[in-house]
Amino acid sequence: MTGAGNRANPGSGSGVDRAAELAGAAAHEAVQELAGKATGDMPGQGTLTFPGPVAQAFYLDDASVVGIQGPVGSGKTTTLIHSRVRRARMAPISSIDRTWRRYRLGVTRQTYRELWATTIPSYIDVIPKELGVWAGGRGDPALHVIEFEDHLGPIRFETEFRAFGDDPDAAMRGWQITDLWMNETDTLPADVLTTGMGRVKRYPGADHYRAYPVDVADYGQVVCDFNAPDEDNWAYDVFHDQDKRARMAAELNRELPPGARPVEISFHEQPGGREPGAENMANLPATYYQTQVATMTLAGQSHKVARLVDNKVGFTRLGDPVFRKEFNPRVHIAAATLDPDPDLPLKIGLDQGFRAAAVIAQNPGPLRWRFMAELMRPDERLLARQFAELLCELLETPRFAGLRVEGAWGDLAGEAGSSLAEDDLDNWNRQISRACGFPVRPQKVGANRIAPRLEAIRAPLDHIHQGEPGVLICPSPATRFLRAGFAARYVWTDEIGANGDKRKVPDKSQPEANVMDATGYLLLSEHKRPGVPPSPKEARARSDRPGGRPKGLQTGWAAAQPYGGTA
Repeated sequence: MTGAGNRANPGSGSGVDRAAELAGAAAHEAVQELAGKATGDMPGQGTLTFPGPVAQAFYLDDASVVGIQGPVGSGKTTTLIHSRVRRARMAPISSIDRTWRRYRLGVTRQTYRELWATTIPSYIDVIPKELGVWAGGRGDPALHVIEFEDHLGPIRFETEFRAFGDDPDAAMRGWQITDLWMNETDTLPADVLTTGMGRVKRYPGADHYRAYPVDVADYGQVVCDFNAPDEDNWAYDVFHDQDKRARMAAELNRELPPGARPVEISFHEQPGGREPGAENMANLPATYYQTQVATMTLAGQSHKVARLVDNKVGFTRLGDPVFRKEFNPRVHIAAATLDPDPDLPLKIGLDQGFRAAAVIAQNPGPLRWRFMAELMRPDERLLARQFAELLCELLETPRFAGLRVEGAWGDLAGEAGSSLAEDDLDNWNRQISRACGFPVRPQKVGANRIAPRLEAIRAPLDHIHQGEPGVLICPSPATRFLRAGFAARYVWTDEIGANGDKRKVPDKSQPEANVMDATGYLLLSEHKRPGVPPSPKEARARSDRPGGRPKGLQTGWAAAQPYGGTA
């Protein structure tokens, strides 16, 4: 392989002209050019070593949309850049001049600050500026043009860096590229993917591939690299949710011409940095991830460790979680999908209202709860009848079909006549019970105060039974709001009383709060009226500390400490 920085330009317009055109009148700096012959070779496949098997599989993947997720330092971005050189080498030779392979990579972030601060430095670490012509100053669009040869002949390799600002569609309109690199994919809006899929495969143009079959001429790819995303992020839906991924691919394939290669969306997930098989360890200091954990913890960002170090999908915190001290996702979220026990009845927690919520669980023993699913439609305002229909549909799915529902426990307010019911004399609880065929009991323990509900949840969170946690939640999307509430979105906020006193209360503005309330009503079903102590058997079951101090619901809470010492 030899660089050929001064080779005659096989395309139209010089690199400087194109960069100036991209920058437009708003350029902050003069366009700069590093011209002359290349001082080294383009990265080659023969000498490339991979961070690990997942990165290698990603490198070789030619799917229409391909993503890689990994922890910081896992080598995913470097592998991605190397894979673009491979893609350029594999591009079809022009059927016009029968000599050149032409490849243009589009790279995008939301702002030029992000491009120049992180993306461009990562790129030039692998493909130095000096290998070709670099045009563009800091803060503006940039273009890198390299011409080199391999055993099959000459290749023109172009990379265009563009930020899309607030309007991806307008910024990417008319962009003609072969591949699109969506760096830090989870930080970009979904519009970049949908718009970008219409921009790839447009360079070097149909005339250059006219002699090829449709599936060969259909050469282009959207490539994505990212850390573990928030579960509410669109990148989670595209890459982690197999059903949604399949539906998206089917929709894209519907309009393809005969003989075209089917659209395929593929995903590669690296191990966490502290897991066996962690990738790129040969290129990292021995204590790299320990240092990352310590740094995040000292900065008060320990909640980021799961995403950035352990490569676990998580949730963005909205504040100080109510159950921050008790809930541990490694302990309380099951490693695999929880299937209902056919010998146990289902129990349901309900929270009434236009944004009603339900949780479905089983109770194998004292202070032991297994949560299987939830029902929450945050974007819909549902009457009781409509919510009941959705709940019945959920209970009739194959997962729950044939299982007995012992009953449901809900908000005491659901006993009142309400506009949520079709009949003013009816109430929310009665409508759910009548439609679904099981009793709905108003939860009266604690007289609808928040403190008993919180303590009813803390009790099983703290409980261990024969090595198993008292609370275990199915990890599937069926419990997204419940897991988000525990981990990040059911948080404390300040409430100012009539006398000006400030106290901590759970923030009820997020939909996760409704799911957590439904959970509290359900877990209170395990306890009797206030003031009645647990039986000796319950007390023994709740105790796992030296001295046998009973744990669980404490009915004698102090008015000054209603939140378990967190107020």
